[in-house]
Amino acid sequence: MNMPTGDYVWNDRLGASFTYMSDNKMYKEMTVYFDSTESGLMFDGFLPSDKNIYALSSSEAYKLAWATYCSPDDVVNGKAIGTCLGDLFSVNWLEDADKAQWSTETLQTQFERVSNLTDRSRVQ
Repeated sequence: MNMPTGDYVWNDRLGASFTYMSDNKMYKEMTVYFDSTESGLMFDGFLPSDKNIYALSSSEAYKLAWATYCSPDDVVNGKAIGTCLGDLFSVNWLEDADKAQWSTETLQTQFERVSNLTDRSRVQ
């Protein structure tokens, strides 16, 4: 298995990318889900407020994100894998998305539901 290569993603560069994309009309509205420990840092002070971007992060700045589907729930095809299979925020978001009524559900409704389910970190 090859690991991804390339530059790190820094919050100021991410904010500059959002500004560039907006200024060049590369989107009308954008939703960004960012899932990692301390992911709140990616948008804190770097998310342009006037660019029609709805951004969610799995945790606050300087706070942990938490794993889920860990032992004994780490079974795939009848075999325990010996690792956690997901992050609490992303699993809650994906499971919620699977049952969402997209014709009527808003991002705010999804945010509230996923935030309530993600009880070990504070979704931002």
